[in-house]
Amino acid sequence: MRLLIVEDEKRLATSLARGLTAEGFAVDVVHDGLEGLHRAGEGAYDLYLTKPFSYVVLVARIRALLRRRRGGSASPVLTVGALRLDTAARRVHLGEDEVTLTAKEFAVLEQLALRAGQVVSKADILEHVWDFAYDGDPNIVEVYVSALRRKLSAAAIRTVRGAGYRLEAL
Repeated sequence: MRLLIVEDEKRLATSLARGLTAEGFAVDVVHDGLEGLHRAGEGAYDLYLTKPFSYVVLVARIRALLRRRRGGSASPVLTVGALRLDTAARRVHLGEDEVTLTAKEFAVLEQLALRAGQVVSKADILEHVWDFAYDGDPNIVEVYVSALRRKLSAAAIRTVRGAGYRLEAL
């Protein structure tokens, strides 16, 4: 999920961004309200909210708002065949087995699971999993897809040549 932080206190913004990135979110930071309004208006963000007083509350509010957007279940679980992603607990099961993923692997898989059976472009994955400041190689997506295939199954994620990736039911 991609989040925008608009905070004029640079140390606080950096700290929030670092913590939220560790939680598996793609985070963009701006230090000016006008720039924040402009960025938010672009519609590239999954969530935009006012600042609470503690980091723990912030993460809880983000997860609650994301749950609401997905239909309001207390523990949103995405199911694609035998694959289950518990987005609240950030756990993945393939059948009865738990699969250990890094935060970025989970975020890539979550983007694919949210649109299971549909083609998700590399650009869409980059936009929602990495922040706007990422200027590295866009093939990083291929690296994470490859890691997911090793951990799940080669047949789990299909490459649609020239278009992107599709998560298949196993």
